[in-house]
Amino acid sequence: MVFDIETIPKEEKQLNIGFIGAGKVGCTLGKYFKQDPETTIAGYYSRSSDSANDAARFTDSKSYRDLSELIDACDMIFLTVPDGSIRDTWNKIKGYDIREKFICHCSGSMSCDDAFDGIEETGAFGYSAHPLFAVSDKYDAYRELTGVFFTLEEYAKGAVATGPGLAALQGILTRLGNPTKVIDVKDKTTYHCAAATASNLVCGLIDQSLALMKRCGFTEEEAVKALAPILMGNMSHIADKGPTESLTGPIERNDIETVRKHLDCLEDGDEKEIYRLLSSRLIKMAENRHPDRDHDEMRKLINDETAGSHD
Repeated sequence: MVFDIETIPKEEKQLNIGFIGAGKVGCTLGKYFKQDPETTIAGYYSRSSDSANDAARFTDSKSYRDLSELIDACDMIFLTVPDGSIRDTWNKIKGYDIREKFICHCSGSMSCDDAFDGIEETGAFGYSAHPLFAVSDKYDAYRELTGVFFTLEEYAKGAVATGPGLAALQGILTRLGNPTKVIDVKDKTTYHCAAATASNLVCGLIDQSLALMKRCGFTEEEAVKALAPILMGNMSHIADKGPTESLTGPIERNDIETVRKHLDCLEDGDEKEIYRLLSSRLIKMAENRHPDRDHDEMRKLINDETAGSHD
């Protein structure tokens, strides 16, 4: 009989979840999911018994020495191992009886089709659940997960029937207050690139800002503290109104002279190229916000290969 979470009586709906991997992500999700009244955290299996024991104590669950015992005890199994180990872990567990089990990984870059090759032959269902959040701490990060957006995806290769695990995942996260979005397998890389742009690439942009501040005599510590309010305020406005409505500064004002001065103060190479490429995108945003303004001269300045070389 196929497990269908929607047809099970309320008192029998408890979903048993286990984790293979007892690091930051495994501990964080286990502790967080434990708050869901319809979920039971069965426990952890890890190559390091000390890690599994520690995670089990932290989540008041069980440490498994035998992988087959964890598999038998669980309806849903999270592979919370490093991305580079997901396929190897999957190849190991698919040798067990995992029929009708929900197998889930948490990678933002790897699709289910890439992770769970051949899952249709096992009778299990494959999913991914990726929080748009940097899990930086093993024991406290779960406190910050409320309201975090989760992106969900399910195995789609071949003629695989849609399993009930997606609804189960959405149910857990909805009850805990997390918005979700189901994306197509083919879009996983684009999704991850979007997340990396908002997270990792922003760090590079801020690093350039800090370098400019240090030329003005700031220490890096002083520059970070000085920029913090404008960074935090800008991100708050973007989260509330979106980037176009939050745009300020010389591009938004169509202030050509100030942008010309900026180009003059930047060093040739990456500094100037980053400024020019991002400014080109900002011009499009400014045009959408102020369609009555003529941005042709600003665009010409930004696109001019000799911009910044004025006497």
